Amino acid sequence: MTQRTVVLVVEDEIPVQTTLCATLTLVGFNALRADSVDAALRTLGTEHVDAVILDVRLPDPKGLQRSGLTLLAFLRATPDYARIPVLIFTGVPLSAEEEVLARKHEAEVFYKPQAYSTLIESLSRLLVHPPAA
Repeated sequence: MTQRTVVLVVEDEIPVQTTLCATLTLVGFNALRADSVDAALRTLGTEHVDAVILDVRLPDPKGLQRSGLTLLAFLRATPDYARIPVLIFTGVPLSAEEEVLARKHEAEVFYKPQAYSTLIESLSRLLVHPPAA
């Protein structure tokens, strides 16, 4: 039996999260969900994850000013996750500083709304050519 690629979707807008996870599942991925940095960290600590789709603007109830880019930096600084493909999924244009961080950490940026087929193509390409670490 072939193991399905596991994608962690970190998105706080539940309708978007649900639609994206359903789309990923329909095309053969195993989609896990997280709606915050904390939830993503819990999932990463307990589940095998092959790739991450990451919203930039996430709520941080603890007031620590963490965002999707904070999680991206953590992934790249952690040996177990340094080569995991990350696709940033955002509806808001990134600032120049955020663009620099995304490039530095080898994440591809995908702006909402675009066809999910484009997102799937980008994700598939990232899985074939992961970051150098």
